[in-house]
Amino acid sequence: MMKINTKSMTSLLAIAFTAPSIAEEKTPDPADLTATNRSAYVALNNKGGFKGSISGDMSFQNGQTGMFTLEAAMDRDGKYSDSRFQYFHVIPNDSKILPRYAASLDVIDNALFTSVSPGVTLAIDSGVKGLNIFPRAGALAGKLSDDLKSVSNSNDDFAYGGSAALYIFYTAGKDGTYFGFFPEYNYLSGDVDVSVLNTNFVMSTPFSQDRTRWGQIKVTNTNTKLRNSTINESFNDTVVWANYKFYF
Repeated sequence: MMKINTKSMTSLLAIAFTAPSIAEEKTPDPADLTATNRSAYVALNNKGGFKGSISGDMSFQNGQTGMFTLEAAMDRDGKYSDSRFQYFHVIPNDSKILPRYAASLDVIDNALFTSVSPGVTLAIDSGVKGLNIFPRAGALAGKLSDDLKSVSNSNDDFAYGGSAALYIFYTAGKDGTYFGFFPEYNYLSGDVDVSVLNTNFVMSTPFSQDRTRWGQIKVTNTNTKLRNSTINESFNDTVVWANYKFYF
């Protein structure tokens, strides 16, 4: 786990918030993962934790677009908890047969491991108005934390595996209100096998007519399993987040 204190995390988010805008104005569509945007959100959970996030997008001369998202969280005591960096590079595709797709990079740091996952996200045409489906698959490489190595009596801190996710969003109202369901699975195998399944349920509604201000309730259930000759543990935790998101 990277050593990042509260002051460092605050500075990192502050720098991101002051980054210049480099893409044109457009109506936000948070239910479309292939639609790049500039946004940020702050969130509190039912256990006193805090999370902040910033997203920025860019356009290239060949018509391709990219978007990064950086988020970091603190626990109720104000100590660094975890962070995540994602990058999507959207490839334009006018084909009526082939799905739209984006190359993606997902970097996660938490108490168990630090991992990097290059992968591909597809946009599937569901044939149902308002229903968006985005499967993702990727390779995964990571480094186990010192704490995990200690409790599992591991010698080698490197591990390899895969990641998979399925993002499903349904826009239910004319104002843009949508619901989301997305399980995210990460598996690392090394001196200790680590599997983490995050199952997320989201309800989000706009607070403004131009859809630049959003309120969101997010329920996340995390199922974690640790396995080797020394340790055989499973953990299950559910957290409810209240988010305020805005586009700029």
